[in-house]
Amino acid sequence: MLPSANLANVYAELMRRCGESYTITYGAPPTYLVSAVGSAEAGKKVVLVFKEDRSGAAARIRTTPTKAAPGKTDSADLDLTGSPLKDDCLVDAIADLSIDLQLEHSNSWKLEEEYHRGIPVDKARAIICSEFLQMCEGLGSVWFLCDGSDSGQTQLLQYEFNPSHFSRGILSYQGVLPSYMVNSQSLVRQHGKAPQDTVIENSYQVGPHMRLRCSWSSNAALPSLANLNDCEVALNHTFRVGECSPLTQDFMNQLRILLFIREDIVSYHKDVKRGIARDPIYRCGSGIDMEELRESINQTMTDVSGFVNCYGIGNVELDLEDVVQRAKVRRLTDLTDKLWELLKCCDSYKDLKMAFNMLFQCAARCNIVNTPTNKNRLAKLITELANRRLAMPCLSGAEPLELLLEIGLEKLYKDYEFIYTESKMCSTNLLKEDCIEAANDGGSPQNLPQLRKSLHNAVRGDPMPGAAGMRKTLLHHNGANVKSGNAGKYAGDDDDAGFKNSHFDEHESTERVSKLFQIHCTLEHLLMMHIHLNLSNVYNDVCSELLKKPPKLVEAIDDQLIDVMDIRLSAHHVRDHLDGKDPYSRHITMRSHNKFRELKTAFYFNSENICPPNLAQCFQCDEKEMVKERTYHAWLYRKIRSLK
Repeated sequence: MLPSANLANVYAELMRRCGESYTITYGAPPTYLVSAVGSAEAGKKVVLVFKEDRSGAAARIRTTPTKAAPGKTDSADLDLTGSPLKDDCLVDAIADLSIDLQLEHSNSWKLEEEYHRGIPVDKARAIICSEFLQMCEGLGSVWFLCDGSDSGQTQLLQYEFNPSHFSRGILSYQGVLPSYMVNSQSLVRQHGKAPQDTVIENSYQVGPHMRLRCSWSSNAALPSLANLNDCEVALNHTFRVGECSPLTQDFMNQLRILLFIREDIVSYHKDVKRGIARDPIYRCGSGIDMEELRESINQTMTDVSGFVNCYGIGNVELDLEDVVQRAKVRRLTDLTDKLWELLKCCDSYKDLKMAFNMLFQCAARCNIVNTPTNKNRLAKLITELANRRLAMPCLSGAEPLELLLEIGLEKLYKDYEFIYTESKMCSTNLLKEDCIEAANDGGSPQNLPQLRKSLHNAVRGDPMPGAAGMRKTLLHHNGANVKSGNAGKYAGDDDDAGFKNSHFDEHESTERVSKLFQIHCTLEHLLMMHIHLNLSNVYNDVCSELLKKPPKLVEAIDDQLIDVMDIRLSAHHVRDHLDGKDPYSRHITMRSHNKFRELKTAFYFNSENICPPNLAQCFQCDEKEMVKERTYHAWLYRKIRSLK
């Protein structure tokens, strides 16, 4: 075999020699291996040798460790999960989260890893020492999952292929240790000599999906295991749509509705292109009596109360949760925002189309007091009808849905704008960054806010030069005025002069919704930071970092969709919160080396077991007893590299 041969050749050789006796895989390393030795050491791909047991025993194992509910106490050892409507949680409780978190932790391992079983240690060593494996050449590691039946409770043996060094590693389970036994003296003693380089990472579990990681390096012979002065701090939080806070559920539901509407529009246009004639579908409304809807539309368009009591709250300092609560009940001042709340209730496409007819009739016949100020297509239609410059529009196809989508996008954006500005977390300019380049279209007034201008462009007809005339504002001709980038736009695929009530762009609408989803996820992250840590002095930086990232394109929202925040913080922001607290997990790596040999020892301590319960029963222990003292499951990884 050539020296440049990769690990796949080693995998193929192992399959030929041992494939009948053991299960051998070539791919991503198992999660428990990555946790114990670190992602850098585990690498992206490994060969794993183990036995697989799919007899069904694993399915009967309780795989999710649950915590017994402790008795009530008046001490500071309280649950930090908090309530979205309360902000009286005590940050001091970080000290004993492994004891008092009354929640079910999701498995730290993958489902298929529950079928992994170890092989006897002596048989694994026999394969490592076999001539065929010694003669193989490649790059990367082969790991043998062991059953821990030896005195050292060996869990994994590593054979690393390296062109210049002999390299072997061993991972063993050390049992359950109380936190006071984790100290520099004992770790250096296990390492075997004074380390020349030590890397330490302490993780603090702040909530069910929030973790603070503090990491630093040291050259000291006896390194300190606690450093909150100049360490690097990373805050990781995972937001799951299925666990959306009740406080923000209304906004997420509006976002779901917008995505459903967009999906139905896209589906309709695709069917039209395939020659399938049908009416679009509207499936989001809860239902409303049409006579009641007619009265509500008339009242909305002629009501003068919309001009008073704007939603600004001046210089009053409000809590973030209070601002979100106010946003849910804020007074809507623009006509199309109010119409969104009414029109989205329609029970079907037929009712929605009839509702727009009622709306246009009211605009043409009534004296509209509440003139629309938004710059969307529906607002323009209403204005032109009220000014007697437009004949009654007759909506067809997906036009009702397209008009509804646009006003819904704008209304939801205003909800978020209210929250972010009134809580003083960021300016509206930050919310509008990274919007689609259509915002710079020359066809709409340059003084419009960027996002609203682009929303306006998303459904407007292509303007004609000098479009300040009467009916000419809504009449256009395709041809010279049609932009070359219109390939992805529906409505007006023909070259005939026509009347456009709406204009829909599939890709642009995806970007609009994706931006709103990004804004919502940022809000969820900030709320959890506020509830669990109350780091109000970092909100602006967090907003800036999260909202400046390109939005992840979202075409559907389901309960499994997640958004992960991983940002850097200054150590002084969390120092007071973490000082004196025991970490939830620790990863400590010590290195010593000379010209001929390198010794690496990694210690991993976790408050929970990172392995499936039946993976290697010889070194597994029962659930930790509920005591008022931090205890860790401990693993020791030792690797020796020597020159060939």
